Amino acid sequence: MAPSFLLALSFFLSQTSLVSAIPNVTTIQVGQGNCAGFPNSYKNSGNDADAFIFHPDQADDPRINGLQTGIVNTSLVVYESNTTASTIFCCWRSAVMDAFFTQNLLLSTTPNDKELGYLSDGIKPETYAHEINGVRQDGIFLGISNVTTWAFRRTQAHPEYYQIRLSAPGSGESLYEGEFKGFLKVVPP
Repeated sequence: MAPSFLLALSFFLSQTSLVSAIPNVTTIQVGQGNCAGFPNSYKNSGNDADAFIFHPDQADDPRINGLQTGIVNTSLVVYESNTTASTIFCCWRSAVMDAFFTQNLLLSTTPNDKELGYLSDGIKPETYAHEINGVRQDGIFLGISNVTTWAFRRTQAHPEYYQIRLSAPGSGESLYEGEFKGFLKVVPP
């Protein structure tokens, strides 16, 4: 009887949503809309930065922290496995672009669904530092309008990766079923 109870309890807990554990941070914009906030930025020019990638960080589901990210179709995703290399980005003339300088990485303008991807029209992502109780934390994080919290979820249609969207400013940071929160850290490859 006890083993079946533990099995049922384990199944129930695996089906419930995760409790938010990401820290309450104060965001401080770095770079003021140019490339200076990105790793590998040129010291004498805030308009350019060499290669960088994105990693989930401090997520409510710690299994995705540090996993690789890349573009699937036109959207940024987190790969379930670290066997796939991250897509490399750069910043040129204040625009985040693919490594070949052919596509802009922008946030969609759809309310409540600010996905990051290769778009012809959208909002430029910004770089932020985090402080907790006045102490600056390690790293640079991606966001917009002082929001750096992202929602991650895996779909049944594509279990090999997690979809990502920014918790849109003014949306009340509501989560869809199966989503959990985390940050998107900008790091050198």
